[in-house]
Amino acid sequence: MPEISTRTPAAEAVRDAKRLLRLARVGALATLDREYGSPLATLVGVAADWDGSPLLLLSQLSRHTQNLGGSGVASLLLTAEPGRGDPLNHPRLTVNGPVLPHADASSRERYIRRNPKAKLYVGFGDFAVYRMRIDAIHFNGGFGRADAILPSELLSPPGDIHEIVEGSASLCAEIDALGDERLAALANRSTDNRRFWRAVDIDVEGFDLSAGAAVARVDFSAPAFDRATWRLRLAETLALAEARTVNDS
Repeated sequence: MPEISTRTPAAEAVRDAKRLLRLARVGALATLDREYGSPLATLVGVAADWDGSPLLLLSQLSRHTQNLGGSGVASLLLTAEPGRGDPLNHPRLTVNGPVLPHADASSRERYIRRNPKAKLYVGFGDFAVYRMRIDAIHFNGGFGRADAILPSELLSPPGDIHEIVEGSASLCAEIDALGDERLAALANRSTDNRRFWRAVDIDVEGFDLSAGAAVARVDFSAPAFDRATWRLRLAETLALAEARTVNDS
């Protein structure tokens, strides 16, 4: 399906949509019910593949998975962390497209890192990782903030990511080794004794952090497709975060 857009989205809208796509752990999956022909919405665990495409761990016994055996097309709604105020004034992102089995070991590990409790059942014979190909996007950043965004604007730019994939575990370890104070600065959150940030996953445009239920996205100024450039982007981003912390204190 060709990409169609009537206007250029604001940079803020693209950034917010990318963060929703990367940080979501659960989403509402809508499939077309094979028996009744009507939409069926269910809650599913979510992770982001290397380019940001949604990854789902689905059971063959689930009704939504059986529905995918028909048209294979679904709609996935992702929302931001719950916060104060009107929920309808918080950003949300809906992506549509076919959802197909995705037998990729690195993507499976990405899902487990995002959803560690899935280790309890990921080995069951009826479970498999699926990946959505994003064909259409509906983004709403809150009242008066609906923007038309193309898949090419939402997903990471294409390129050879082999070196990043191979080095992801060591790069995550390097991030964790920065220590709680620096990780809190990168997450743009205050430090306290109850919150310990850790790296969840990396990609060519940055990385994700979590501290219990809290999550944070760290964006680079430009993509990095090799480990040397990736470490340089990390150092640049850390310097900016620490300078921001000093200015705010």
